[in-house]
Amino acid sequence: MTGAMEQAQSTPPSAPVRWRRVLLYYAAVYVLTYGLLGAFFLSGGSFQHPSWVFFAMATSLIPAGLAIALTRWLWRAPVVASLALKPRRDRWLLIAWLVPWALSLLALLLGYATPEVRWDASLQPAVDRVIVSQEQLDLLRQFAAKSGLPPILLLVPMGIVASLTLSLLAGCGEEIGWRGFVYGQLRPLGFRRGALFTGLLWLGWHLPLLALGYGYPQHPGLGVALMAVHILVMAFCVAYVRERSGSSVTAGLYHGTTEAVALLAVAPLAGGSDVTVGIGSLSWIGANLVVLLGFLAHDRFVAEESLFWRR
Repeated sequence: MTGAMEQAQSTPPSAPVRWRRVLLYYAAVYVLTYGLLGAFFLSGGSFQHPSWVFFAMATSLIPAGLAIALTRWLWRAPVVASLALKPRRDRWLLIAWLVPWALSLLALLLGYATPEVRWDASLQPAVDRVIVSQEQLDLLRQFAAKSGLPPILLLVPMGIVASLTLSLLAGCGEEIGWRGFVYGQLRPLGFRRGALFTGLLWLGWHLPLLALGYGYPQHPGLGVALMAVHILVMAFCVAYVRERSGSSVTAGLYHGTTEAVALLAVAPLAGGSDVTVGIGSLSWIGANLVVLLGFLAHDRFVAEESLFWRR
């Protein structure tokens, strides 16, 4: 396993870190992302506008697009090897797809256990939290009525389809850049520092959005701190999947599936707040910490070669 894992990596651990490439790439991602975001807001867009979904999808492709373009045309390096684009057909593909489902279900249980949170089988909380529109929820209810199934059960096939289509595209759009290019360049620092520094850069990319209140309309200040913890915990989880699988595409599958099934953890829960329920909330962070502990245990007791515990 170790030999196959090393063969699939983009930058040998003994190679020097090319900081100029990392900083140039990061600056380009930042300028392009927030230049487009500024144009979006100036044209009358907002987080609540239906067009935000399409804009968010477009911006999620920026990290991958720039990584591929700079690698191919500026640095003249082989794109597939440099960005770890080739997924292996092994158990990590399945792990990358299954673990997010367990994460979402655990976040659902933790959220439901929170005081003042109650079960709402109508899924109306998804609209109240501005995750889906009322029209989308009404359409889901119509399908549920025709099939004779509770609306919440339809979230499962929706999550399956999304995880293998649009959410996979968005996940790979981010991970080919962050865990493909950036983490690949930082591998000489070792797994822990490479994953941490990649996570910090990834967090910095999100900070202006968080400062504008995205994701935490009720608690914008506290939301920045919560999302910082969430992103850094998830950064280690995604980096572990990327390193063990040897592929940024497999990391993209993990990231995309996490986004695709997150509705399961939010839609049936009424009450609480954006601090206690939802992506980046305390319940979501708690579930992510359990996943991280699972990866730590795998690394310590199952894997042939340690990543977290390596000196």
